Parts: sequence; structure tokens; C-alpha cells
Amino acid sequence: MLTKTYILSIICMGCLFVAAQKTTIATGDSSIFKKATNAFYLAATYPDSAMQLATEALQQAKTIGNADAQANAYNAIGWSYMHKGFHDSAQYFLQQAYQLFNSTGNRIDVIKVSINMAEVYTRQNNIASAIRHLIEADSLSIIAKDTPLQIDIKRQLAIVYRESRDFVKATEYFKQAMAGFLKMEDYSRYVRTAMSLGILYRDNKQYDSSMLILRQCRDITNQKGSTQYDLAMLDENFAETYFVQNNYTNALTHYTRAYQIFQRLNLKADLAFEAYCLGKTYSRLKNWPQAEKYLMLSYVINDSLNMLNYKLDAANELADLYEQQGKWKQAFSYLEIATALQDSLNLTDQINTTNKLKEAFESDKKAQEITLLKTQNQLTTMNYKKARLLQYLFVILLLASISIGLLLYNRLKIKRKLQDQLVRNQIARDLHDDIGSALSSIDINSRIALSQKADIPTIEKQLIKIRQQARQSLEGMQDIVWSVNPQNDNLESMLARMKEYAAEMAEPRQILLQFKMTDSTNKAIDSEKRKNIFLIFKEAINNAVKYSDCTKLIISILQVEHTLELKIEDNGRGFQASSVKQGNGLRNMKERATQLHGDFSLSSGEGQGTVIRVSCPI
Repeated sequence: MLTKTYILSIICMGCLFVAAQKTTIATGDSSIFKKATNAFYLAATYPDSAMQLATEALQQAKTIGNADAQANAYNAIGWSYMHKGFHDSAQYFLQQAYQLFNSTGNRIDVIKVSINMAEVYTRQNNIASAIRHLIEADSLSIIAKDTPLQIDIKRQLAIVYRESRDFVKATEYFKQAMAGFLKMEDYSRYVRTAMSLGILYRDNKQYDSSMLILRQCRDITNQKGSTQYDLAMLDENFAETYFVQNNYTNALTHYTRAYQIFQRLNLKADLAFEAYCLGKTYSRLKNWPQAEKYLMLSYVINDSLNMLNYKLDAANELADLYEQQGKWKQAFSYLEIATALQDSLNLTDQINTTNKLKEAFESDKKAQEITLLKTQNQLTTMNYKKARLLQYLFVILLLASISIGLLLYNRLKIKRKLQDQLVRNQIARDLHDDIGSALSSIDINSRIALSQKADIPTIEKQLIKIRQQARQSLEGMQDIVWSVNPQNDNLESMLARMKEYAAEMAEPRQILLQFKMTDSTNKAIDSEKRKNIFLIFKEAINNAVKYSDCTKLIISILQVEHTLELKIEDNGRGFQASSVKQGNGLRNMKERATQLHGDFSLSSGEGQGTVIRVSCPI
């Protein structure tokens, strides 16, 4: 039989072992988190090494089940992809980090990832999504009272406003961020922010101000030291400012230095842009072989990275290069590519330039044919008259084609204006109904909070309401943007959004979702019909999740010939439809079904769940 002393000794040793294990795990967690953080800061200069380090941290974090360490690793991987130029991959991994940090309630890291996502969206010219994440980050940073993050948010807001051409607000935010970084003695971010302000000055043709800012940045990097990436960006901005002032020799020197650094760092996206800049500079200097070499390199890299805006720039520059050399066929080929990529706002200029090159190409080809015929000595007077007649007919047909083209273009332009007006009216109505009412509620709750400064519970209650209303406003804004985006005018896009919304609502409440989707997802559907179907679905899912106490949702969305059949069934507590007063939600669903020229039905019973059916022509 064991003595009491021996038993106590065993218990003490066990406690010591458990404590040691906890200490070891905590130390391991900390080292993994730190490894991912180091990878994040390494991404700007050595993205491949950062990717490898962050991937190792992710595997270790998954092994021990540490959600915060996993999120930090996802953040570093996304940041590495951004610096490599793979923006879609960057967005995916940053979204994973955002969701994990949100689930663990790590507010500070949610802010950081939101800032990072905003930068990726800005590089993709998705300004609306960038602003959405910055608004959320700004609200959280004010609550957290984190001054460094508030300064970083101002820097990113300045970049977003610059890209959206709001120069006054952009300048204001840039200067506030620069002052903050200087006070923090964060010279690296001060220099990067100052360079962004220099770009803003250059875009506004304030070249002296741009050069002054860049020289200040150069002085700081000489005194405080800097990364190779920052030095390359500084050379690039000097070159850009020299270029717009037609000082191509100095521009070439700085572009070349930047290109060499990006090549050593293996940063594909930056290398592609620098190659484009070298190509356009050599083109201005009439060095056609070098210009063609770098422009083709830029075009190929941008195509592989799916960076369409820079691919468009390279295609335009190649078209201009070949035009100056009289290579009409190549010029016309690249201008066709550029026209396909060009934004609709610049479509007229592209069409005019394309017609000009096409006429030059056709004229050059006809001249070659005539020369060939003359060398063969087979032309007769009759053939000459026929050739002249064909030329006259060609001119007449060309003029007729141009006239018809102009008429069709004007008709298209008028139609587009009418469509734009309809979209504006729809957006204005939605903003007034949804966002306007939410902002009014925020204003009222803010006033209540301000009037009850000494009543902390009341203030907290009002802040919670304000946050909920702000989030509802963001969701409403997302719905508006989604509904007017013509890229979503298909059944596949609508089904994807419906599935995403149902998952967002059901998963936090551990409600089992079962989907039965149609296989015919390439069907076109106009924006108004798409919006009404989605809002009916959204209201039905919202009611089921919030009020039915269900544990299971069965959603069926089928296309039967030209009819869409939607069925939403829950296993909740149900109700007697005849004894329940109909609210705005049910009435709105019926009205929207009527607008769809469809049928709406609801069946329910106490303890029997609820079934909602909608069918409408598509």
C-alpha cells in the first residue's frame, strides 16, 4: 500500500509536469507568432523567403491548434503574395487572417489586416472595398485608442483618395500621416508616405514640389538608412518626375537603377512596371530595339500576373512604338488588344486612333500590291480603270461604313446614358431608403450618448447600437454595389452570393445548411430582377435564423425551363399564419414577388417549421 507521503509526491510531480508543459506550449505559441511577424516584415524585400518562413509558421500553428498564430501566418503569406504581384492570392490569405482574428476577438490584429486588405484592394482599383475596410479599421482603432494604427489608416486613406482623384483630401491625409510617422521616428514609413505625396504633386503638375519632397526623402534615407525596396521606389519616383518634364536621360538613369534592384529582389509586379517605364523612355529617345525589348517584357509579366491596367499601358505603348516605325500590322494588333482592355470612358479616343491605324495599314497594303503589279508589267489600261473604280467604291464604302459606325456609336452612347441614369436613380433610392435611415439612427444614438456622458452603461449601449447600425450600413452598401455591378448579371453570381449570405447567417448559430442548386448557372438575369430575388431570399433567411429557433435549413434553388423556383424550409417552431399579424418583412416579400411577376406562398404550423416558396420567370 502506498503511503500518504508517496501519493502527495506523485501528485506534486504531476502538477509540476503539467505546469512545465503549459509553459513550453506558451513559449512555442509565442515563437510561432513571432516567426510569422518576422515573415511579414521580410515580405517587402524578400517575398519568397518570407513566404517560406510564413508557411512553416502556419503548419506549426495548425499542429498545436493556435488560431492567433495561424491568422498571423495567413497575414504574412497574403502580404508576401501582394509584394510578388499576385493580388487575388493575397486577398484570399488576408481574408483568412481577417476571419480568424475576428473569431478570436483580437481587435488590434483585425485592424492591421483590414489595413493590409485595403492596400491590396487599392492596387486592384477596387476603391469601394478598400474604403469599406478602412472605415471598419478606423472605428476599431478609435475604440482601441491605438495612435500608430490611426496614423497608418490615414496613410492608406490618403492613397485611396489619391486613386479616386480627390487631391484635396488626399493631401490632407498624407500630411497628417507624415507628421505622425515623424513624431514616432518611423522614418521608413515616413519616406514611403512622403513619396506617395510626391506622386500626388506630380499628378497635379506641381513638379517643383514633387522634387522637393523626393530630395527630402533621399536625405532621410542617407542619414537613417533604408531598405533596398525603398531605395528602388525612390529612384522610380525621381525617374517619373524627370520623365513628365521630358528629361529622358535622367529618367533613364533612375529607372535603370530601380529595375536592377527589383530584379535582384525578384519582385515580379514591380519589375513589370519598371520594364514598362524603361520601354517608354527608350521609345522617347528613339532607341527602338531597347524600347521593344522592355515593353514586351512588361507586357508578358503583366499578362501572367493578370494586372490588366499595366498590361493596357504596355499594349498602348507598343502600338505607339510600332506606329512610329511604320509597322502598321503590329501597331494595329496591339491597339486592338488595348481597345479590348480600355475603360469605357476612353472608348471614343481608342476608336478614333484604331480607325486611323487601320486606314494607314490598308493604304500601305494596297500600295504594296500596286508596286508588285507594276514589277510584273501585267497592268493594262482596262485594269487600271477597274483599279480606280475599285478605289472609288472602296472610298464610298469606307465613308458609308464610318457614317453607319458613327450613327450606331451615337445610339449606343444615348442608350448608355439612359442606363446610367436608371442606375443613378436606383442607387439614390436605395441610399435614401436603407443607408439614409441607418445614418439617421446613428446620429440619434450618437446624440443620446453625448447627452449621457456620465452614464457609462447608457453610452456603451448606444455605442453597440451605433456599431450594429454601421455594420448594417456597410452590408446595405455592399448589396447596392453588388446589385448595380453588370458583371453580376447572371444566375451563377446571384447563387454564389445567396449561398455566401446563408452561410454567414447560419454558421455562427450552428444551423445545418443543405443546398440544392440548379446546374444551369450561365443564365443571364437583369440587375432589378436579381436584386428582388436576393432580397426575398435574404429576408426569408434572416427570419428563419433569428426567430424560428431552427437547427436545420433546407434551401432549394432550381431553374425549370424559364422559371426560377426558390424554396426555403426550416425545422423551427413554426406559427399559425392566420393568427399572426403580417409585418413589413412578409409584406415586402410579397410585393417583390409581384414585381417579379411571380408567385409567393408561405406555409407554417406550430411545431411543424415554415416553408416559403417563390417562383418567377427569368
